[in-house]
Amino acid sequence: MRIPKRYYAVVFAFILTFFMVLIITGVSTAVTVGFPPDFVRRWMTAWMSGWVVAFPCAIVIAPWARRIADRLTA
Repeated sequence: MRIPKRYYAVVFAFILTFFMVLIITGVSTAVTVGFPPDFVRRWMTAWMSGWVVAFPCAIVIAPWARRIADRLTA
């Protein structure tokens, strides 16, 4: 079963923010605290709190960003 095409923008934002925030919070957590025994817990806490903000922001900002990119490119 596939998701209808009309939800493409939401699915794309979901997947993009999921992985981007996962990677960025992993790097940020490692730089900040190193690799203590509870690294994964700290990373997942940072990821969830960051992703909860990033996903809705991506939904709201993406159309605006597309318009700006369209104006800046030939």
